[in-house]
Amino acid sequence: MGISLEKIEKWERKKNAKKLIRALGDDSVEIRTRAIRALAVIDDPEIRLAAVETLGVIGSGRTAEFVRALLDKEKETRVIEAAKYALAQIKEKMKEQDRIA
Repeated sequence: MGISLEKIEKWERKKNAKKLIRALGDDSVEIRTRAIRALAVIDDPEIRLAAVETLGVIGSGRTAEFVRALLDKEKETRVIEAAKYALAQIKEKMKEQDRIA
């Protein structure tokens, strides 16, 4: 049996970064994206930093909403700067998608 959204939510509540990281290898885009979002709220700033950087690489409107929400409560300067950069990356990717469409 694969990883479910319920498992991701459970691991997020328990702050189980190890299992959330394992979920990043899942075949489902929805599972991977949810795991990244869960990692972005873990207490460890290094994990939040990596999650925000990854969201910038994914670059979709849904990830932009999450990064903006994270910016509102983040206190670590490095994570804030990475989130701002991630938003710029997402904006560029969305512009590029609009040009292609």
